[in-house]
Amino acid sequence: MSISNSSKKQSVNAESGATSVAPDLHGAAMTIATNALAMRAKSRGELAAQLKRRGIPLEIADDVLDRLERSKLIDDLEFARVWSRTRLSSKKISKRVLAQELRKKEVADDLIAIALDEISTDDEYEAALQLGERKARSLANYAEDVRERRITSALARKGYNYSIISRVLKEIA
Repeated sequence: MSISNSSKKQSVNAESGATSVAPDLHGAAMTIATNALAMRAKSRGELAAQLKRRGIPLEIADDVLDRLERSKLIDDLEFARVWSRTRLSSKKISKRVLAQELRKKEVADDLIAIALDEISTDDEYEAALQLGERKARSLANYAEDVRERRITSALARKGYNYSIISRVLKEIA
């Protein structure tokens, strides 16, 4: 005999009459995933890792993630696009660093390339220039060589290459 409700399945052992409780893993996995998505958009890889950490078997996690993709609740390409644009504008980080962050979030390399191709070199330069100008304002009382060195270091830490750094230095000098 089997009795089921929305969150647990109970089965009664016919010989001993004992009741065992087994969690409805599909429902639990869906709840975990949708709660995670309620906080912020996540990549399929992030959700898969979260489900794995919570003890959801791989087959069930894949099934739940496929359902979420079909219902358009997860879309790695759109996630990569939004993440890249947001991080570029708020943190002023380079495309190279954006690619590293997206790889950590387990977004496929081809989707990363598509998302980053939508960010022009001018957009990346503009973000670097804004960061350089902000840094220059905070270093206004320092000697020119110290300002230049610190601006260069700040831009390099954000992942900008030397050609962009030199353009920024020429612009703000």
